[in-house]
Amino acid sequence: MAHLHDSGYKYLFSHAELVQELLETFAPPGVSELLDYTTLRLESGNYVTPAMKPRADDLVWSVELQGRRIYLYLLLEFQSTPDDTMPARMLQYVAALYDHLLRSKAVDIADGLPPVLPIVLYNGDARWRQSSELYALIRPHPPVLKPFQPQLKFWLLDEGAFAAAELEDMQRVMAAIFCFEHTPDTAAAKRAIRSLADAIAKSPFKQRLDRVLARWIKYRLKSRMPGLNTPDADELTRGIKMLETNIDRWEAQAIAKGVQQGMQRGEAFLLQRQLTRRFGELSAAQQAKLAAATPAQLETWGDRVLDARSLDEVFGDTRH
Repeated sequence: MAHLHDSGYKYLFSHAELVQELLETFAPPGVSELLDYTTLRLESGNYVTPAMKPRADDLVWSVELQGRRIYLYLLLEFQSTPDDTMPARMLQYVAALYDHLLRSKAVDIADGLPPVLPIVLYNGDARWRQSSELYALIRPHPPVLKPFQPQLKFWLLDEGAFAAAELEDMQRVMAAIFCFEHTPDTAAAKRAIRSLADAIAKSPFKQRLDRVLARWIKYRLKSRMPGLNTPDADELTRGIKMLETNIDRWEAQAIAKGVQQGMQRGEAFLLQRQLTRRFGELSAAQQAKLAAATPAQLETWGDRVLDARSLDEVFGDTRH
């Protein structure tokens, strides 16, 4: 099953405007200004790697650079820790892309293979310290063998490596998305959403991005804030104030619920101590029963603990 982040990001980067935003903000130096963004074209990402594994989740776009079409391989990486083998994996994926282009006759080998810019968009909590170059993974060897070793390097975008203040200063849609993805609390999340709405309002693609990102924000908030009531507005810039108000209400309810649960856990712990002192160690089933008890049940059992002659009388529906 697709990871929640994978599905959300695949939705985002299926839109040319957001691919352009990503490249204008975070592409390798000197690349973005050479691209003709009016020629962006989403390519098929359904093909099989040499290891016979299907690649259907990554995104491949093509675009013209100085009049020649190149391919952008966008790999969405959402595992919790960096992958030491990523350069080797990316070599397989690029090779599979070339194989797909040749087999489908999308390119003619007589004209040469098109260049590929491999991009790894990493969303994990741990910072990526591993090399992005395949050659760095190859153990030392005689210089005479160097020309025969594979060469590949991917462009790494480690979202969490950017400071929140740095992303906010960019005032770009993609920077605000990265900021939102790594906010530590609801206050920071609201600031990031406000920054995103402000960046959308300044974008030449406002009408298109407003609807796309309204859907994405609601989708992401469902996982981060279960039960949050999101506004019906189809545009983020129109629904931002209501969304902020609803986040405040959700946080207040979550705090109140946490306090209530904490008190309930304390009552259960105290009752367990009293029962243990009177009747000895409780079974695993009895401990589980205490942990799952409602406040009313805890109160009833607490009233019985002084007079009951056994645990059965405490937990029973009627007193004997």
